[in-house]
Amino acid sequence: MAEERTRAELSFVDRIVVARVAPPLTLAVVLTVLGLFVNGGRLGLDLAGGRLLPVGDLGQLWSAYLAGWHPVGGGTAGSAPASLAVLGGLGAVFAPVGGPHALVAVLLLGDAPLAGLAAYFATRRLRVSRWSRAGAAAVYALLPAATAGVAQGRLEVVAVHILLPLVTAGVVAVLAGGEGWLHIASWCALGVALLGAFSPLAQGLAVLGLVAGFVVLPSDRAASAGWKRVASVGIVVLLPLALLLPWPTTLVNQPALILHGLSGPGTAVTPTQLIGLDPGGPGALPAGIAVVVAAVAAVALRPRSLTGPATGMIMLGVCGLVVVRLAVVKPLQGGPSAPGFAGVPLLMVGAGLLWLVLASLADAPARVRRLRTPAVLAWVVLVAIAGAAALTAGREGPLRAGGGDRLAATQADELGRSGRSVLVLGEDGAPPRQSGGGFPRFGDDQLALSPGTPDRLTTWQAALVQPSSDATRGALAAAASSGALFVVLPHGVGAAPVVAVAPDLAVAVEQTRDGRAVLRLLPPSGEVVLVPPGVAKQAVTASSPATSLGVTPVDAALPDVRVRVSEGVAGRLLVLAAEQEPGWRVTVDGKAVPIVPAWGHQVAVAVPTNSSTVIVSHTSTMRDILLLGEIAALLFTALTSIPARRRAKTGEGFAESYSPSMTSGSTPR
Repeated sequence: MAEERTRAELSFVDRIVVARVAPPLTLAVVLTVLGLFVNGGRLGLDLAGGRLLPVGDLGQLWSAYLAGWHPVGGGTAGSAPASLAVLGGLGAVFAPVGGPHALVAVLLLGDAPLAGLAAYFATRRLRVSRWSRAGAAAVYALLPAATAGVAQGRLEVVAVHILLPLVTAGVVAVLAGGEGWLHIASWCALGVALLGAFSPLAQGLAVLGLVAGFVVLPSDRAASAGWKRVASVGIVVLLPLALLLPWPTTLVNQPALILHGLSGPGTAVTPTQLIGLDPGGPGALPAGIAVVVAAVAAVALRPRSLTGPATGMIMLGVCGLVVVRLAVVKPLQGGPSAPGFAGVPLLMVGAGLLWLVLASLADAPARVRRLRTPAVLAWVVLVAIAGAAALTAGREGPLRAGGGDRLAATQADELGRSGRSVLVLGEDGAPPRQSGGGFPRFGDDQLALSPGTPDRLTTWQAALVQPSSDATRGALAAAASSGALFVVLPHGVGAAPVVAVAPDLAVAVEQTRDGRAVLRLLPPSGEVVLVPPGVAKQAVTASSPATSLGVTPVDAALPDVRVRVSEGVAGRLLVLAAEQEPGWRVTVDGKAVPIVPAWGHQVAVAVPTNSSTVIVSHTSTMRDILLLGEIAALLFTALTSIPARRRAKTGEGFAESYSPSMTSGSTPR
């Protein structure tokens, strides 16, 4: 009899384990296998292409994030995006296999299983079956906006896709209040900050939803707990801004970063695609129409589900969609004005629709429970439709393994030794880019360039892609003056026509790894050059240099330059390959002197006739102060995110503080 009891106990334990483990395990396995089929042509730990520039190593990311001046677009003091710090911090875990670029590959290739498990975990307090939660999580993992984000290399969409369910659960917990409010608010603030590091629009929508929920759903608890709820909301609203410093200061002045995000403007999209939750571009089909139909059916079956927070989330997504599609702004890197990418708002709409379906099943009445078999079949159909769409369209797109374009080894070595830049002409709608030390990397497109730089780079590109004598020679001389050493032409554009027009200014060299023609600029130049009086007069009066400069390169590196000049004639100029913008300071023998603009946009200083010491520096005091504020915010978050010891007798904690009203009639388990 004891043996039978043991067997019965083991059978009961086995059933419990299967009931709890089988749904998430099955979810993870199915989504992982599906993801391998979809991304089979781009497997690797060094992805680039489309909207994703190659990701640097740990040293490069942290150097770019902490630097007050960046050799991008001729030089800019714009703040680097906070995503560099996130990838630099989390990428340290992947240092043995490549660091940050390996982390990015894991996020892109593992987007479906990671997002699916996040959605399953976030819905754990809904009183619906685990298999229904797993079905909803699988459909969420395969939403068209997510597959398009992966295929197009839009890292911000992938990050929001993974984080959105967890942040939503945190916002609900903050609105519920209760014991442990401080560490819940800190964790939620950290999640909102991570959202904002990749998508400022998602952060704004999350904060808007939190504030709206605070106003619409007042706490029904004792008045003594009201201040805790207010403090929680305040922490979630304000702490992410401090955690992202100094990035928010850039967002205030650059609305394109909010509307276009890290990945740039959106593509053409039809109303039919938007209804099907398809943001446009390769990698997706409007299969989300099945989710819309399922939500409509759920509301028809149980209309009271419309009164829950899922409807609020759908409304937030719709508002975000209206903003990104109707607000047309000029991209940060230049080009015609364009709307934003609809991926992030459509993710919110899709998540809200699936939440609505689950809410209609929570604590279902008898008439709904009788539809259990049709409900299971409906989830199977939804997952099948989403999976088929992902397999069909998800393999498309420009994202690929291999790390993107690269110069030949000898050219890369020369760039590293000289400190000069490479001008990469754009193709397929991408803007031309100028980057110091090598090919553009992730984070360069989010740097705010000086006002005239995008138009100037576009003018150079037009003159080099369609060569003409005067325009092409002027573009090559201007590029050399700005510090460029190599010019990478678009695919299909040969170097011979440019060399034929200006053989004394450029010569064809070894192609890039993917076959793009490369020009090496011949005029003497460098990060710092000494300009003779004749050319100096032209430098301060003309908008572009002559084809023959006659300058002398100086052994110095930007942004902090210290040069000892010898005696010479009057009228000489020391010209830097850096754009003139606030923050530059010049002293000659310890005395401050004004900056003289060269060619209308570069930093230059008049050199005296006697032997003297010239010091040019770029100050970033305010940025350093903001970085200290960010460190203080990180310390505060780390200390307050540790949960206090719970009282065993009362059992108060996160589970008990979760408000049943926030889940459309559900109760904690």
